[in-house]
Amino acid sequence: MPRAAPPSGPPPKRRHPVGGGYPRGDETRSKIIIAALEVFGTSGFDGASTRLLADKAGVNLPALQYYFDGKEGLYLACADYIADQLEARLGARIQHIDAVLMGEDLARADLLTLLYAFLDDLVDFFVGDHGPETWVLFIVREQAQPTRAFDIIFTRVMSRSLTVCTRLVGRLLGLPTTDPVLRIRALAVLGQIVFFRTARETALRMLGWPRFDAEHVALVKQALREQVTAALGGV
Repeated sequence: MPRAAPPSGPPPKRRHPVGGGYPRGDETRSKIIIAALEVFGTSGFDGASTRLLADKAGVNLPALQYYFDGKEGLYLACADYIADQLEARLGARIQHIDAVLMGEDLARADLLTLLYAFLDDLVDFFVGDHGPETWVLFIVREQAQPTRAFDIIFTRVMSRSLTVCTRLVGRLLGLPTTDPVLRIRALAVLGQIVFFRTARETALRMLGWPRFDAEHVALVKQALREQVTAALGGV
């Protein structure tokens, strides 16, 4: 059967209790979203019944309607939550790089320093932090069958990350950002990091590590720096 998609219109606005209703509205809302991310990531949109979502969050069924206007609104709220968290971790770095690139021409070493810092942030978040497993499952499902939820995450975070990486790589290679080959190379740079998250268990078994601790994350960063530098023509 075809997958039931979330609504095509704008995501529902946050709802807050007024004069009674559910206490600690934002706290309850966040609890429902965190629980729903696990359910949606594991079972998908179709497989996540409203009963399962409510039980996982420890709330009654009317709470889903009250805070999110139902299952579809909750699904889009999960996408907004992921985008919020990614923006909180990566937004400042992206803004800084954008501002620097707006100025005068930079030396190659300075461009590489900006790229290294950006990649290090991505490694810290996607490899070092073990928390976003439910996010990965959610995003992977959206990659396979994109809905408005993917539009939210792509527009707010993915597109900005890809754009800033493309601009840096373009400066290093002397290629315009519209060049499809440049965009492929920028995607390849970021894809190396994505592998360590989406194929986390494969990487750990291949390396013989139980987890990515601080020492292991440092090794990943160094190896990626060397590989990216070589791919982009050296220092």
